[in-house]
Amino acid sequence: MARKISRRIKTLRGFVAWAEQFTDGKYLFRGVSKQSYKLEASAYRRLPEGDKQKPHEFRKVNRELLERARLLGHDLRDGQQRSDLELLAELQHYGAATCLIDFTRNAFIALWFACQQSASGDEANGKVFAVRVDEPVRFKSVAHELLASEDIDTFFAEDDEGRYPLYQWQPKHQNNRIIAQQSVFIFGGAQIDIAAECIILKSSKRELLVSLEQLSGISEGTLFPDFDGFARLNAQNRQSIKSDPAAYLYRAIEAHQEGKWDDALGYYDEVLSLKPESHIQARAYTGRGLIYRSKEEFDLAIAHLTKAIELTVDDAHAYNNRGLAYGLRAEIYGDAENRERAVEDMDSAIKDYDAALARNPDFSDAYNNRGAAYLFKDEFELAIADCNEAITRNSNSHDAYYNRATAYLLKEEFGLAIEDYDRAVTLNADLHDAYYNRATAYSYTGELELAIEDYTKVVDLDADDANAYYSRGIVRLQLQNWQEAKADLTAAMQRDMDIIDAFQTDYENVIRFKQEHGIQLPNDIAELLEQK
Repeated sequence: MARKISRRIKTLRGFVAWAEQFTDGKYLFRGVSKQSYKLEASAYRRLPEGDKQKPHEFRKVNRELLERARLLGHDLRDGQQRSDLELLAELQHYGAATCLIDFTRNAFIALWFACQQSASGDEANGKVFAVRVDEPVRFKSVAHELLASEDIDTFFAEDDEGRYPLYQWQPKHQNNRIIAQQSVFIFGGAQIDIAAECIILKSSKRELLVSLEQLSGISEGTLFPDFDGFARLNAQNRQSIKSDPAAYLYRAIEAHQEGKWDDALGYYDEVLSLKPESHIQARAYTGRGLIYRSKEEFDLAIAHLTKAIELTVDDAHAYNNRGLAYGLRAEIYGDAENRERAVEDMDSAIKDYDAALARNPDFSDAYNNRGAAYLFKDEFELAIADCNEAITRNSNSHDAYYNRATAYLLKEEFGLAIEDYDRAVTLNADLHDAYYNRATAYSYTGELELAIEDYTKVVDLDADDANAYYSRGIVRLQLQNWQEAKADLTAAMQRDMDIIDAFQTDYENVIRFKQEHGIQLPNDIAELLEQK
């Protein structure tokens, strides 16, 4: 998602509208009481201005804090020594400045913090940040079993590619406050990219706090249960809500973001049953459409997203959402060899992307999605042109690089394809299909060892991918690595792949393979690949 212009929030309804955009991935949120506050760790603010660009000075501040705490015996819990991160989390709990930045999984908890009075005591606008954290190349998760063996310096070291990673960490041993606030810590040596932010107007803070407590039970008592001597989790102490569509919409969005789709659908139903204003109805229909799209119930998804469009004809996102549903249904028809219906749906998707771009000419995702639709229709030049537009507007779009690479691959421009697949996997190291397709490109350019490396990465990501085993086996046949090739072909068969049919599609028969590659296959492998 491209970074959004800051929206100014006056009401809970306005905040709900802002929060609705975060259903396309995993996001964390942070609320600050003063608009001017930056997204940075409290320990960073302790550094003199001249040292703020020196990573080793930042590490030093945290290292010295840990050393002093351990010297005073503050690192023990029930006789067990805390790890560096566990000790830092406890120190931050009691107000120490550390390298940890506290985020929450719940946007409405972040809103509560943004509505507080600033530390200086003056009235000021607040701010809520949203950060996307499901891109492995940017954010690494800290495994619990590694805590004891890793000191804090490890997390601030450059990786193999000379980058400073960011880490997200949810403590295993959580105090009541961390639980209630749904806290996740982010830390590391890199700058955090903000996906979106909104400004909370100072004149609306008091009213927003009242609404949060009335509609969701979010208050100082629930977020700081240790202050009052009890631990009340928000989900266990929800007050009953009156016939208020905004309240039901809030619950629906919260459940949607948590992946509780059936609960969310029920809340969206409650919203619609109350016949609220058209913009609230549109949000409910959009939410239902996105859930049905995720559940691959595309007819229902398209129907609900169409109702959302009818209610908000100028919303570019509404058209983009329906376009994606048409595109996904087209792929289902394509898999079922119903090409005519598939093309019909993809044409509908393209019309929706056209409508989205007419309303927002800088909509990077719509360009990328339209490019993917043209790619499906084998209109490669149009696909490449749209991917170019997407990348111009968002240079971190791994999807756009992947789609453009695939267009180049199908045009047999293998060098350009490999370059774009390189960029795609740099941005997202878990792009299974990018490794597979890059391996295919390497096969065509004769770089067989590199092809094997990429097929191996595919197998590492998905050990049940029969196509990867088969394709790696074929490359190993070309290298005359007979034993490894046979093992791969056997592994593909064990995963229910008809390798005889695949081989006949690729080569017709063993004789044609010999003619093409100048290689005589051993009898045992030839028998695997020929119909008996």
